[in-house]
Amino acid sequence: MDKPGAPFFNFFRKLFDPRKSPPPPAPISQPTVPTPSPPAGTSYQRDNQTLLKQLQEANKYRYFLEEIARRYSFQPAILCAIISRESAWGITLTPPGPAGTGDFHHRVPRGQRQTVLPPDGKGYGRGLMQIDYDWHEFARIGNWQDPKANITYGCETLNNAREFFKKQLPHLQGEQALRAMVAAYNAGATATLTVLQNGEDVDAATTGKDYSKDVLNRASWFRSQGWA
Repeated sequence: MDKPGAPFFNFFRKLFDPRKSPPPPAPISQPTVPTPSPPAGTSYQRDNQTLLKQLQEANKYRYFLEEIARRYSFQPAILCAIISRESAWGITLTPPGPAGTGDFHHRVPRGQRQTVLPPDGKGYGRGLMQIDYDWHEFARIGNWQDPKANITYGCETLNNAREFFKKQLPHLQGEQALRAMVAAYNAGATATLTVLQNGEDVDAATTGKDYSKDVLNRASWFRSQGWA
């Protein structure tokens, strides 16, 4: 039998020695990269790809949108956000662009319209601000395809809602008044007044019940991208 220390003895010792070999070193953990926080006032990330595409479209019309906003004393970011919500700055319209239409849901005949869609076969929402065919003559015979004319008309509608609430609910101030005006753009001033008088949320009558909240959320994102 080989003595301890002999080469053959050491070979068998390595095979059958009950002593455990030292454990492998623990893997080095990689530092985690923190998720960037959204800009202040919005839940949308700064690099939101959907909104970045809309921003590219919005910048094409910025020079006259800001001019119209000053005329009506509106924040450009609010107008930008309304158009984002309404038509994704024309991206979601048929065909895409300021001359496109949206809202192809069938409606019961109303007034001179005896068809489930407008007689021209297009959607009820017209242009960037989705002026409604049934409720606005401008959407039937006006130059709604022109982006400047469309945004101007949308601002007139917003301004009418603002003046309406100044008379009907003069106690509304600041963000409350702003949200009432924005909600009325979607649901109508009378419907919005009714929900407010009933003590309901200002968005109770709006599409998705979140219209003004979502518009303000988007507006904060557009501000983070340089819109005032």
